[in-house]
Amino acid sequence: MSSRRAALLIGAVALLALAGCGPRSAGPSAERDDEPSSPTRAQPAAVGDLDIDPATLPRPGRVAVRYATAARSWTPESYRAQYRRQLRLSTTSLRSALQDAAPTREQLAAYRTVNARMDATVVAATPLVESPSQARYELVLDEHSAAAGQTVRQRTAYVVELLARGGAWRVAAFSVQP
Repeated sequence: MSSRRAALLIGAVALLALAGCGPRSAGPSAERDDEPSSPTRAQPAAVGDLDIDPATLPRPGRVAVRYATAARSWTPESYRAQYRRQLRLSTTSLRSALQDAAPTREQLAAYRTVNARMDATVVAATPLVESPSQARYELVLDEHSAAAGQTVRQRTAYVVELLARGGAWRVAAFSVQP
């Protein structure tokens, strides 16, 4: 194995293990631009503990699920399309952070070299706060990442914060929970 290929392999495996294998979606997104003036606590019942039906969720919940699956499910061939989907569904500093971290040809080539991929299924969606202008959901995802013949499976919780902008719900923050 050439040293260049070994470096690509090590880099891709490190990206999968440390970065969670998705278009960069955490980081600055944890910042909130707006707080609802009078938030109400939504019913904290999870939608399910198996694959959920997004159609059973209100509009902001459906957007949260679409964003999470775009961020956490991809192959080297679908990565750019998933990244563009995240951009369309995002707003404020999250959108800016995503624009600053657009996928590069080198990154995609490294993913192809090690056959990297990520598959995530939303297994639970819990509304935390809902108001006419802001919503917050906790999503639990079953995630399967693979690279260089190695597979990692984990269940991960995320908080997705949404803002109503121009008649549409957009994701303002997408943060992994400890």
